[in-house]
Amino acid sequence: MTEEQLFAGDKLLDAWLNLTSTLWNTRLVVSMPYNEAHVLGLLLCHCGEPMTATDLIHRTHLLKSQMNKLLISLEGKGFITRVRAKEDKRRIAIRLTPEGIVAYREEHKRVEAILQQLTDRIGTQRALDIAQDLGEIVTLLDDILTGF
Repeated sequence: MTEEQLFAGDKLLDAWLNLTSTLWNTRLVVSMPYNEAHVLGLLLCHCGEPMTATDLIHRTHLLKSQMNKLLISLEGKGFITRVRAKEDKRRIAIRLTPEGIVAYREEHKRVEAILQQLTDRIGTQRALDIAQDLGEIVTLLDDILTGF
């Protein structure tokens, strides 16, 4: 690895850590635990199609035990339903309920206000470009880290 590559990698890691610690240390979600809001958001963005716990574990990088506890909590609050597939009894479809949609959207209003200010400051196109770049970085990191 060249010195320039090492410097670039360190700068990328530093920026990533600053971003994640800023988001982590700022309480964006107030009426429910962050992971619950994250899962509800993933289910909502999945356009009403059911997801499985395995899908959610892959997207959130939570442990299976954490996801099971989270799903039990969300189901207890009436925010999700879990239905075993008829064709494959091992597969359990997880769907948002109308109550889950309302709870997520209410919680997400604060985040939307913050995102509006951010996109106002950096511009819509730049926000889209950064989002695409971050998505590519996450995909590459998942690929790299799978080998470790």
